[in-house]
Amino acid sequence: MNDVSPSSHVVTPEKAIIDYGIDASALGRRYVTQRRIWVNDLLDAPVADMGIAPPIYIHNTIDAMKSAPVLPLAEIHAAITEAAERFQFGILEGLSPDEYCQRVHRTTGLPSNVIQEALTSIANALRIMPETLDVGMPRGARWSWRDPDALAGCSLFSRKGDTFAVLAAGNGPGIHALWPQAVALGYRVLVRPSSREPFTAQRVISALAMSGLENYVAFIPTDYRGADALVTSTDFTLAYGGSEMVEKYRHHPTVRIQGPGRSKIVVGADADRDEAVALVAKSMTDLGGAACVSTSAVLVEGDVTDFCQRLRLALKHIPAHRLPLGSAKTVEQLSRVSGDSIHHPFDAPLTPFGYLLQPAVIELSESDDPRLQQELPFPCVFVAPYHATKSISMLAGSLVVTVFSRQQKLLRPVLDESSISNVYIGAIPTTWMSLLVPHDDYLCTFLMCSRGVRVNAFWDDVTTTGEKQ
Repeated sequence: MNDVSPSSHVVTPEKAIIDYGIDASALGRRYVTQRRIWVNDLLDAPVADMGIAPPIYIHNTIDAMKSAPVLPLAEIHAAITEAAERFQFGILEGLSPDEYCQRVHRTTGLPSNVIQEALTSIANALRIMPETLDVGMPRGARWSWRDPDALAGCSLFSRKGDTFAVLAAGNGPGIHALWPQAVALGYRVLVRPSSREPFTAQRVISALAMSGLENYVAFIPTDYRGADALVTSTDFTLAYGGSEMVEKYRHHPTVRIQGPGRSKIVVGADADRDEAVALVAKSMTDLGGAACVSTSAVLVEGDVTDFCQRLRLALKHIPAHRLPLGSAKTVEQLSRVSGDSIHHPFDAPLTPFGYLLQPAVIELSESDDPRLQQELPFPCVFVAPYHATKSISMLAGSLVVTVFSRQQKLLRPVLDESSISNVYIGAIPTTWMSLLVPHDDYLCTFLMCSRGVRVNAFWDDVTTTGEKQ
Protein backbone atom coordinates (compact mmCIF):
# COMPACT_ATOMS: atom_id res chain seq x y z
CA MET A 1 0.00 0.00 0.00
CA ASN A 2 1.31 3.41 -0.90
CA ASP A 3 2.20 5.76 1.91
CA VAL A 4 3.52 9.22 2.45
CA SER A 5 7.04 10.48 2.74
CA PRO A 6 8.13 11.21 6.31
CA SER A 7 9.05 14.75 5.39
CA SER A 8 6.93 17.73 4.43
CA HIS A 9 6.97 19.01 0.88
CA VAL A 10 8.58 22.23 -0.30
CA VAL A 11 6.43 24.42 -2.51
CA THR A 12 8.16 25.00 -5.83
CA PRO A 13 6.96 27.63 -8.33
CA GLU A 14 5.57 25.05 -10.75
CA LYS A 15 3.71 23.26 -7.95
CA ALA A 16 2.46 26.40 -6.24
CA ILE A 17 -0.36 26.69 -8.78
CA ILE A 18 -2.13 23.66 -7.29
CA ASP A 19 -5.03 25.02 -5.27
CA TYR A 20 -6.88 21.80 -4.42
CA GLY A 21 -6.24 20.98 -0.79
CA ILE A 22 -7.21 17.75 0.95
CA ASP A 23 -7.50 17.77 4.75
CA ALA A 24 -8.68 15.52 7.53
CA SER A 25 -12.30 15.96 8.55
CA ALA A 26 -14.48 14.60 11.34
CA LEU A 27 -17.51 15.61 13.38
CA GLY A 28 -18.37 18.28 10.82
CA ARG A 29 -15.00 20.03 11.15
CA ARG A 30 -11.94 20.17 8.92
CA TYR A 31 -8.46 19.79 10.42
CA VAL A 32 -5.68 21.64 8.58
CA THR A 33 -2.10 20.72 9.40
CA GLN A 34 1.16 22.27 8.25
CA ARG A 35 2.67 18.92 7.37
CA ARG A 36 1.57 18.20 3.82
CA ILE A 37 2.41 16.08 0.79
CA TRP A 38 1.70 16.23 -2.91
CA VAL A 39 -0.72 13.85 -4.57
CA ASN A 40 0.82 13.42 -8.02
CA ASP A 41 -0.43 12.05 -11.31
CA LEU A 42 1.36 9.32 -13.26
CA LEU A 43 3.73 11.82 -14.88
CA ASP A 44 4.64 13.28 -11.47
CA ALA A 45 2.60 16.45 -11.87
CA PRO A 46 0.73 17.46 -8.68
CA VAL A 47 -3.05 17.26 -8.68
CA ALA A 48 -3.67 17.95 -4.99
CA ASP A 49 -2.04 19.04 -1.75
CA MET A 50 -2.84 16.79 1.23
CA GLY A 51 -2.40 17.35 4.96
CA ILE A 52 -1.09 14.57 7.21
CA ALA A 53 -3.00 14.14 10.46
CA PRO A 54 -0.85 13.34 13.53
CA PRO A 55 -1.62 10.54 16.02
CA ILE A 56 -2.80 12.99 18.70
CA TYR A 57 -5.54 14.24 16.37
CA ILE A 58 -6.55 10.65 15.65
CA HIS A 59 -6.81 9.74 19.33
CA ASN A 60 -8.85 12.87 20.09
CA THR A 61 -11.14 12.26 17.13
CA ILE A 62 -11.87 8.68 18.18
CA ASP A 63 -12.71 9.80 21.72
CA ALA A 64 -15.01 12.54 20.43
CA MET A 65 -16.79 10.23 17.98
CA LYS A 66 -17.43 7.64 20.69
CA SER A 67 -19.15 10.25 22.85
CA ALA A 68 -21.16 11.83 20.00
CA PRO A 69 -24.96 11.38 19.84
CA VAL A 70 -26.25 7.97 18.74
CA LEU A 71 -28.73 7.65 15.88
CA PRO A 72 -31.23 4.79 15.42
CA LEU A 73 -30.20 2.39 12.66
CA ALA A 74 -33.28 3.33 10.64
CA GLU A 75 -32.11 6.97 10.53
CA ILE A 76 -28.58 5.90 9.61
CA HIS A 77 -29.89 3.80 6.73
CA ALA A 78 -32.05 6.66 5.46
CA ALA A 79 -29.04 8.98 5.55
CA ILE A 80 -26.92 6.45 3.64
CA THR A 81 -29.59 6.27 0.93
CA GLU A 82 -29.52 10.06 0.69
CA ALA A 83 -25.72 9.99 0.49
CA ALA A 84 -25.89 7.71 -2.55
CA GLU A 85 -27.44 10.49 -4.64
CA ARG A 86 -24.89 13.02 -3.42
CA PHE A 87 -21.99 10.68 -4.13
CA GLN A 88 -23.09 9.87 -7.67
CA PHE A 89 -24.42 13.22 -8.83
CA GLY A 90 -23.37 15.98 -6.45
CA ILE A 91 -20.51 18.45 -6.25
CA LEU A 92 -18.49 17.32 -3.24
CA GLU A 93 -15.35 18.95 -1.91
CA GLY A 94 -15.47 21.21 -4.95
CA LEU A 95 -15.44 18.36 -7.47
CA SER A 96 -18.22 17.40 -9.86
CA PRO A 97 -18.56 13.69 -10.71
CA ASP A 98 -16.63 14.22 -13.95
CA GLU A 99 -13.86 16.15 -12.19
CA TYR A 100 -13.62 13.44 -9.56
CA CYS A 101 -13.33 10.74 -12.26
CA GLN A 102 -10.64 12.72 -14.07
CA ARG A 103 -8.51 13.01 -10.94
CA VAL A 104 -8.82 9.31 -10.17
CA HIS A 105 -7.88 8.49 -13.76
CA ARG A 106 -4.81 10.73 -13.60
CA THR A 107 -3.56 9.29 -10.32
CA THR A 108 -4.36 5.57 -10.77
CA GLY A 109 -4.20 5.14 -14.54
CA LEU A 110 -7.35 3.04 -14.47
CA PRO A 111 -9.41 3.22 -17.67
CA SER A 112 -12.04 5.95 -17.51
CA ASN A 113 -14.90 3.49 -17.96
CA VAL A 114 -13.74 1.54 -14.88
CA ILE A 115 -13.87 4.69 -12.74
CA GLN A 116 -17.26 5.75 -14.08
CA GLU A 117 -18.64 2.27 -13.40
CA ALA A 118 -17.22 2.41 -9.88
CA LEU A 119 -18.99 5.73 -9.31
CA THR A 120 -22.27 4.00 -10.10
CA SER A 121 -21.54 0.76 -8.23
CA ILE A 122 -20.53 2.55 -5.02
CA ALA A 123 -23.70 4.64 -5.16
CA ASN A 124 -25.76 1.50 -5.71
CA ALA A 125 -24.05 -0.15 -2.75
CA LEU A 126 -25.21 2.75 -0.59
CA ARG A 127 -28.73 2.56 -2.00
CA ILE A 128 -29.31 -1.11 -1.17
CA MET A 129 -27.53 -1.12 2.17
CA PRO A 130 -30.39 -2.67 4.21
CA GLU A 131 -30.69 -5.56 1.75
CA THR A 132 -26.92 -6.09 1.84
CA LEU A 133 -26.91 -6.29 5.63
CA ASP A 134 -29.87 -8.64 5.67
CA VAL A 135 -28.15 -11.28 3.51
CA GLY A 136 -25.16 -11.30 5.84
CA MET A 137 -27.28 -11.51 8.97
CA PRO A 138 -28.06 -14.91 10.54
CA ARG A 139 -31.55 -15.98 9.54
CA GLY A 140 -32.86 -16.22 13.09
CA ALA A 141 -31.35 -12.95 14.32
CA ARG A 142 -33.20 -9.71 15.04
CA TRP A 143 -31.90 -6.15 15.09
CA SER A 144 -33.44 -5.05 18.38
CA TRP A 145 -34.33 -6.47 21.78
CA ARG A 146 -37.63 -4.63 21.29
CA ASP A 147 -38.57 -6.96 18.42
CA PRO A 148 -41.80 -8.91 19.13
CA ASP A 149 -39.89 -12.17 18.66
CA ALA A 150 -37.97 -11.33 21.83
CA LEU A 151 -41.10 -12.29 23.80
CA ALA A 152 -40.48 -15.95 23.00
CA GLY A 153 -36.72 -15.58 22.83
CA CYS A 154 -34.56 -14.92 19.78
CA SER A 155 -31.08 -14.08 18.56
CA LEU A 156 -30.00 -10.45 18.95
CA PHE A 157 -27.64 -9.20 16.21
CA SER A 158 -25.10 -7.13 18.13
CA ARG A 159 -22.03 -5.05 17.40
CA LYS A 160 -18.82 -6.42 18.87
CA GLY A 161 -17.41 -2.90 19.18
CA ASP A 162 -18.05 0.77 18.49
CA THR A 163 -15.21 2.03 16.28
CA PHE A 164 -13.85 0.76 12.98
CA ALA A 165 -10.78 1.87 11.02
CA VAL A 166 -10.11 1.38 7.31
CA LEU A 167 -6.58 1.47 5.88
CA ALA A 168 -7.48 1.88 2.22
CA ALA A 169 -5.49 0.98 -0.86
CA GLY A 170 -5.21 3.09 -3.99
CA ASN A 171 -5.41 0.48 -6.75
CA GLY A 172 -9.09 1.09 -7.43
CA PRO A 173 -12.13 2.99 -6.10
CA GLY A 174 -14.32 -0.11 -5.78
CA ILE A 175 -13.03 -0.98 -2.30
CA HIS A 176 -15.01 1.98 -0.94
CA ALA A 177 -18.28 0.16 -1.62
CA LEU A 178 -17.59 -2.21 1.29
CA TRP A 179 -16.72 -0.27 4.44
CA PRO A 180 -19.92 1.86 4.54
CA GLN A 181 -21.60 -1.34 5.73
CA ALA A 182 -19.89 -0.71 9.07
CA VAL A 183 -21.58 2.70 9.27
CA ALA A 184 -24.91 1.02 8.53
CA LEU A 185 -24.26 -1.34 11.45
CA GLY A 186 -23.80 1.64 13.77
CA TYR A 187 -20.01 1.77 13.92
CA ARG A 188 -18.05 5.03 14.00
CA VAL A 189 -15.75 4.67 10.99
CA LEU A 190 -12.39 6.35 10.35
CA VAL A 191 -10.85 5.94 6.89
CA ARG A 192 -7.21 6.46 6.12
CA PRO A 193 -7.06 7.00 2.33
CA SER A 194 -4.24 5.98 0.07
CA SER A 195 -1.89 8.85 -0.68
CA ARG A 196 -2.00 7.68 -4.29
CA GLU A 197 -5.78 8.11 -4.63
CA PRO A 198 -7.51 9.85 -1.72
CA PHE A 199 -10.40 11.22 -3.79
CA THR A 200 -12.85 8.32 -3.53
CA ALA A 201 -12.60 8.00 0.25
CA GLN A 202 -12.99 11.76 0.56
CA ARG A 203 -16.04 11.75 -1.71
CA VAL A 204 -17.82 8.89 0.10
CA ILE A 205 -17.18 10.42 3.52
CA SER A 206 -18.25 13.88 2.37
CA ALA A 207 -21.51 12.47 0.98
CA LEU A 208 -22.24 10.62 4.22
CA ALA A 209 -21.36 13.60 6.41
CA MET A 210 -23.53 15.98 4.39
CA SER A 211 -26.42 13.54 4.74
CA GLY A 212 -26.40 13.73 8.54
CA LEU A 213 -23.70 11.21 9.48
CA GLU A 214 -20.91 13.65 10.34
CA ASN A 215 -20.55 12.00 13.76
CA TYR A 216 -20.19 8.56 12.22
CA VAL A 217 -17.46 9.03 9.59
CA ALA A 218 -14.01 10.58 9.60
CA PHE A 219 -11.52 11.17 6.79
CA ILE A 220 -7.99 10.67 8.15
CA PRO A 221 -5.10 11.17 5.71
CA THR A 222 -2.04 10.17 7.71
CA ASP A 223 1.29 8.34 7.66
CA TYR A 224 2.40 4.97 9.08
CA ARG A 225 2.43 6.34 12.64
CA GLY A 226 -1.12 7.52 12.20
CA ALA A 227 -2.13 4.19 10.69
CA ASP A 228 -0.73 2.40 13.73
CA ALA A 229 -2.70 4.78 15.96
CA LEU A 230 -5.89 3.91 14.10
CA VAL A 231 -5.29 0.18 14.53
CA THR A 232 -4.46 0.38 18.23
CA SER A 233 -7.19 2.88 19.15
CA THR A 234 -10.20 1.42 17.33
CA ASP A 235 -12.05 -1.79 18.06
CA PHE A 236 -11.61 -3.28 14.59
CA THR A 237 -9.65 -2.51 11.41
CA LEU A 238 -9.99 -3.41 7.74
CA ALA A 239 -6.50 -3.22 6.20
CA TYR A 240 -5.76 -3.32 2.47
CA GLY A 241 -2.29 -3.96 1.12
CA GLY A 242 0.30 -6.34 -0.23
CA SER A 243 2.46 -9.02 1.32
CA GLU A 244 4.03 -6.65 3.85
CA MET A 245 0.63 -5.65 5.19
CA VAL A 246 -0.42 -9.29 5.36
CA GLU A 247 2.68 -10.20 7.37
CA LYS A 248 2.31 -7.24 9.71
CA TYR A 249 -1.25 -8.02 10.74
CA ARG A 250 -1.56 -11.75 9.98
CA HIS A 251 -2.03 -12.69 13.64
CA HIS A 252 -3.70 -9.49 14.85
CA PRO A 253 -7.09 -10.47 16.31
CA THR A 254 -8.87 -7.20 15.51
CA VAL A 255 -7.52 -6.65 11.98
CA ARG A 256 -9.11 -8.11 8.88
CA ILE A 257 -6.65 -8.13 5.99
CA GLN A 258 -7.57 -7.63 2.36
CA GLY A 259 -4.34 -8.71 0.68
CA PRO A 260 -3.51 -9.95 -2.83
CA GLY A 261 -6.38 -11.87 -4.40
CA ARG A 262 -4.38 -14.20 -6.66
CA SER A 263 -7.56 -14.99 -8.59
CA LYS A 264 -7.38 -17.86 -11.07
CA ILE A 265 -9.21 -19.71 -13.84
CA VAL A 266 -9.19 -23.46 -14.48
CA VAL A 267 -9.82 -24.40 -18.12
CA GLY A 268 -10.90 -27.99 -18.70
CA ALA A 269 -10.17 -30.09 -21.78
CA ASP A 270 -13.92 -30.13 -22.49
CA ALA A 271 -14.11 -26.33 -22.75
CA ASP A 272 -14.38 -24.50 -26.05
CA ARG A 273 -10.96 -22.89 -26.49
CA ASP A 274 -12.20 -19.67 -28.06
CA GLU A 275 -14.77 -19.18 -25.29
CA ALA A 276 -12.12 -19.91 -22.67
CA VAL A 277 -9.73 -17.39 -24.21
CA ALA A 278 -12.46 -14.72 -24.25
CA LEU A 279 -13.25 -15.45 -20.60
CA VAL A 280 -9.61 -15.14 -19.53
CA ALA A 281 -9.08 -11.95 -21.56
CA LYS A 282 -12.10 -10.33 -19.93
CA SER A 283 -11.07 -11.47 -16.45
CA MET A 284 -7.57 -10.07 -17.04
CA THR A 285 -8.52 -6.65 -18.33
CA ASP A 286 -11.74 -5.81 -16.49
CA LEU A 287 -11.08 -3.28 -13.72
CA GLY A 288 -7.79 -2.39 -15.39
CA GLY A 289 -6.21 -5.68 -14.36
CA ALA A 290 -5.28 -4.13 -11.02
CA ALA A 291 -8.04 -5.46 -8.77
CA CYS A 292 -7.79 -8.38 -6.38
CA VAL A 293 -10.39 -10.18 -8.49
CA SER A 294 -8.48 -9.72 -11.76
CA THR A 295 -7.21 -13.05 -13.05
CA SER A 296 -3.48 -13.51 -12.46
CA ALA A 297 -3.08 -17.21 -13.28
CA VAL A 298 -4.68 -19.83 -15.52
CA LEU A 299 -4.42 -23.62 -15.23
CA VAL A 300 -5.14 -25.39 -18.51
CA GLU A 301 -5.89 -29.00 -19.37
CA GLY A 302 -4.36 -29.75 -22.76
CA ASP A 303 -2.06 -27.71 -24.98
CA VAL A 304 -0.85 -24.76 -22.91
CA THR A 305 1.26 -23.25 -25.69
CA ASP A 306 -1.68 -23.14 -28.09
CA PHE A 307 -3.85 -21.54 -25.41
CA CYS A 308 -1.24 -18.83 -24.76
CA GLN A 309 -0.93 -18.06 -28.46
CA ARG A 310 -4.70 -17.68 -28.80
CA LEU A 311 -4.85 -15.49 -25.70
CA ARG A 312 -2.08 -13.16 -26.89
CA LEU A 313 -3.88 -12.73 -30.20
CA ALA A 314 -7.17 -11.91 -28.47
CA LEU A 315 -5.53 -9.36 -26.17
CA LYS A 316 -4.09 -7.48 -29.15
CA HIS A 317 -7.64 -6.53 -30.15
CA ILE A 318 -8.41 -4.75 -26.88
CA PRO A 319 -8.42 -0.97 -27.53
CA ALA A 320 -5.87 1.16 -25.71
CA HIS A 321 -8.52 3.18 -23.85
CA ARG A 322 -9.60 -0.02 -22.07
CA LEU A 323 -6.08 -0.65 -20.74
CA PRO A 324 -4.43 0.88 -17.65
CA LEU A 325 -1.69 3.48 -17.52
CA GLY A 326 1.28 3.50 -15.18
CA SER A 327 4.05 5.79 -14.00
CA ALA A 328 7.71 5.53 -15.00
CA LYS A 329 8.39 4.03 -11.57
CA THR A 330 5.70 1.40 -12.12
CA VAL A 331 7.11 0.51 -15.54
CA GLU A 332 10.57 0.15 -14.03
CA GLN A 333 9.26 -2.12 -11.27
CA LEU A 334 7.25 -4.26 -13.67
CA SER A 335 10.20 -4.54 -16.04
CA ARG A 336 12.35 -5.77 -13.19
CA VAL A 337 9.79 -8.19 -11.76
CA SER A 338 8.51 -9.64 -15.02
CA GLY A 339 11.64 -9.38 -17.14
CA ASP A 340 12.83 -12.94 -16.60
CA SER A 341 9.39 -14.30 -17.42
CA ILE A 342 8.39 -12.26 -20.47
CA HIS A 343 11.72 -12.78 -22.30
CA HIS A 344 11.45 -9.48 -24.17
CA PRO A 345 11.61 -5.81 -23.15
CA PHE A 346 8.57 -4.67 -21.19
CA ASP A 347 6.69 -2.53 -23.71
CA ALA A 348 4.94 0.51 -22.24
CA PRO A 349 4.47 3.36 -24.74
CA LEU A 350 4.22 6.87 -23.32
CA THR A 351 0.84 8.62 -23.64
CA PRO A 352 -0.21 12.14 -22.54
CA PHE A 353 -1.37 10.75 -19.17
CA GLY A 354 1.06 7.93 -18.44
CA TYR A 355 2.67 4.78 -19.80
CA LEU A 356 0.34 2.28 -21.46
CA LEU A 357 0.56 -1.07 -19.66
CA GLN A 358 -0.10 -3.67 -22.33
CA PRO A 359 -1.26 -7.16 -21.35
CA ALA A 360 1.28 -9.93 -20.86
CA VAL A 361 0.83 -13.70 -21.09
CA ILE A 362 3.58 -15.81 -19.52
CA GLU A 363 3.71 -19.54 -20.18
CA LEU A 364 4.98 -21.84 -17.44
CA SER A 365 5.99 -25.47 -17.84
CA GLU A 366 5.34 -26.68 -14.28
CA SER A 367 1.96 -26.95 -12.57
CA ASP A 368 3.40 -25.85 -9.23
CA ASP A 369 5.59 -22.98 -10.45
CA PRO A 370 5.60 -20.40 -7.60
CA ARG A 371 4.98 -17.63 -10.13
CA LEU A 372 1.37 -18.83 -10.26
CA GLN A 373 0.98 -16.99 -6.94
CA GLN A 374 2.45 -13.76 -8.29
CA GLU A 375 0.05 -10.84 -8.75
CA LEU A 376 1.16 -7.83 -10.78
CA PRO A 377 -0.80 -4.53 -10.94
CA PHE A 378 -1.65 -4.70 -14.63
CA PRO A 379 -3.24 -7.28 -16.99
CA CYS A 380 -0.76 -10.15 -16.68
CA VAL A 381 -1.40 -13.89 -16.39
CA PHE A 382 0.83 -16.86 -15.77
CA VAL A 383 -0.45 -19.93 -17.62
CA ALA A 384 0.50 -23.46 -16.55
CA PRO A 385 -0.70 -27.01 -17.18
CA TYR A 386 -3.37 -28.33 -14.83
CA HIS A 387 -2.28 -31.25 -12.64
CA ALA A 388 -4.74 -33.42 -10.72
CA THR A 389 -2.92 -33.11 -7.38
CA LYS A 390 -0.41 -30.26 -7.67
CA SER A 391 -2.88 -27.66 -8.94
CA ILE A 392 -5.21 -27.75 -5.94
CA SER A 393 -2.42 -26.55 -3.64
CA MET A 394 -1.83 -23.65 -6.06
CA LEU A 395 -5.55 -22.79 -6.07
CA ALA A 396 -5.86 -22.86 -2.27
CA GLY A 397 -6.17 -19.42 -0.69
CA SER A 398 -7.31 -17.71 -3.90
CA LEU A 399 -9.93 -14.99 -3.62
CA VAL A 400 -11.72 -16.23 -6.75
CA VAL A 401 -11.44 -19.39 -8.84
CA THR A 402 -13.53 -19.81 -11.98
CA VAL A 403 -13.84 -23.40 -13.19
CA PHE A 404 -14.58 -23.38 -16.92
CA SER A 405 -15.42 -27.03 -17.25
CA ARG A 406 -18.26 -29.47 -16.64
CA GLN A 407 -15.93 -32.16 -15.35
CA GLN A 408 -16.55 -33.18 -11.76
CA LYS A 409 -12.89 -34.09 -11.33
CA LEU A 410 -12.02 -30.40 -11.80
CA LEU A 411 -15.01 -28.89 -10.06
CA ARG A 412 -15.28 -31.00 -6.91
CA PRO A 413 -11.76 -30.35 -5.52
CA VAL A 414 -12.24 -26.60 -5.93
CA LEU A 415 -15.62 -26.63 -4.18
CA ASP A 416 -14.16 -28.74 -1.37
CA GLU A 417 -11.25 -26.33 -0.80
CA SER A 418 -12.80 -23.93 1.74
CA SER A 419 -9.85 -21.51 1.64
CA ILE A 420 -11.05 -20.36 -1.81
CA SER A 421 -13.35 -17.43 -1.03
CA ASN A 422 -15.41 -17.47 -4.24
CA VAL A 423 -16.02 -20.30 -6.71
CA TYR A 424 -17.61 -19.51 -10.08
CA ILE A 425 -18.67 -22.32 -12.41
CA GLY A 426 -18.90 -21.77 -16.15
CA ALA A 427 -18.34 -18.66 -18.26
CA ILE A 428 -18.23 -16.25 -15.32
CA PRO A 429 -15.25 -13.87 -15.15
CA THR A 430 -13.34 -13.67 -11.90
CA THR A 431 -14.19 -9.96 -11.86
CA TRP A 432 -17.92 -10.65 -11.46
CA MET A 433 -19.29 -9.29 -8.20
CA SER A 434 -22.68 -8.77 -6.60
CA LEU A 435 -23.47 -6.56 -3.64
CA LEU A 436 -25.53 -9.41 -2.19
CA VAL A 437 -22.80 -12.06 -2.51
CA PRO A 438 -19.88 -12.16 -0.05
CA HIS A 439 -16.60 -10.90 -1.48
CA ASP A 440 -14.28 -12.28 1.17
CA ASP A 441 -16.92 -13.45 3.62
CA TYR A 442 -19.51 -10.96 4.90
CA LEU A 443 -18.22 -7.93 6.78
CA CYS A 444 -20.99 -8.65 9.31
CA THR A 445 -19.18 -11.85 10.26
CA PHE A 446 -16.20 -9.79 11.40
CA LEU A 447 -18.06 -6.96 13.12
CA MET A 448 -21.16 -8.56 14.60
CA CYS A 449 -22.20 -11.43 16.85
CA SER A 450 -25.44 -13.16 17.80
CA ARG A 451 -26.62 -13.19 21.41
CA GLY A 452 -29.66 -14.77 22.97
CA VAL A 453 -32.37 -12.44 24.28
CA ARG A 454 -35.83 -12.87 25.78
CA VAL A 455 -38.18 -10.24 27.21
CA ASN A 456 -40.92 -11.01 29.73
CA ALA A 457 -44.33 -10.42 28.16
CA PHE A 458 -45.62 -8.59 31.23
CA TRP A 459 -42.75 -6.12 31.34
CA ASP A 460 -44.37 -2.80 30.52
CA ASP A 461 -43.72 -1.04 27.20
CA VAL A 462 -40.66 -2.92 26.00
CA THR A 463 -41.76 -4.28 22.63
CA THR A 464 -42.36 -2.54 19.31
CA THR A 465 -43.19 -3.69 15.81
CA GLY A 466 -39.65 -4.80 15.06
CA GLU A 467 -38.14 -1.62 13.66
CA LYS A 468 -34.37 -1.24 13.73
CA GLN A 469 -33.10 0.62 16.78
